[in-house]
Amino acid sequence: MGRKAKPLGKKALLCTARNLLRPLTWMFSLTPWERADGLGRFVGAFAYALSRRYRRAAIANLLAAFPEMMETQARRIAKETFGNFCRAFIEFFIAGKLTPADIKRVVSLEGIEHADEALRRGKGGIILTAHIGNWELMGRRLVAQGYPLNVIARNSDDPTMTGIVNTIRERGGYKVLSRDESVRESMRRLRANEFLGILPDQNTLGKCVFVDFFGRPAATPAGAALFALKTGATILPTFNRYDRREKRYATTIYPPLEVSLTGDTDRDVETVTAACTALIEAEIRKDPAQWLWLHSRWKRTAEAPAPA
Repeated sequence: MGRKAKPLGKKALLCTARNLLRPLTWMFSLTPWERADGLGRFVGAFAYALSRRYRRAAIANLLAAFPEMMETQARRIAKETFGNFCRAFIEFFIAGKLTPADIKRVVSLEGIEHADEALRRGKGGIILTAHIGNWELMGRRLVAQGYPLNVIARNSDDPTMTGIVNTIRERGGYKVLSRDESVRESMRRLRANEFLGILPDQNTLGKCVFVDFFGRPAATPAGAALFALKTGATILPTFNRYDRREKRYATTIYPPLEVSLTGDTDRDVETVTAACTALIEAEIRKDPAQWLWLHSRWKRTAEAPAPA
């Protein structure tokens, strides 16, 4: 019998992904908008069948978040999640050829009065969002509306891939701030009365607070709370979701987050972060398949030592 093949190591996986990214960028950029959903579902079904690790993670996360859910329903939603993510991935590259008028056509925007009021206050605004629908297109839609937008994003483990992705993002009109080096620049942008996009719905190994998310404590970045407390910026819950029948997205800017503060910074940071997370959970519950269940959101426990 032959030797069992070893799984690809991290460096090999990164190299493979890097070599695939450029041809995929070119191929998907040629895809008509109207075909992205069907292609995304096809690729998603393929990925769901092949990726045992992420398939199992998605199903397990759904069953833990919704104890009343049957496994058959969890499998259906998990498969749909793969399709939604793959569609959003394809649309990310299609968006490069879309004009601002095209973006407005495929992404509606409601609640601009809340964004305008935040800018009138002169202290900037924090766009609190999550990995729901197509968050990248949402950024382009806000820019098309004329809003100055910066987003905090995690760099890929591969600098070449980070460069390709961030170039596409910045061609969409918004500035990308590295999560590792974003604090000072984020504060500067808010004090210049600009918007700062933050997605605090993924597990973090950095500084965090543990707040309830679907009934379990989750390590949650506290950046939105800290920036708001230090600058007075308005926190604007803003979410984007897909309408398959219309083949377009709807972005909604909700009224500003308001919580009672005590003056105790640590306590207020936890209170604001918990309130932000509760809003994200409520939005996910409206249509669970549109959130990224593939991610190990509860991987880090409160007992784990904080990084040095």
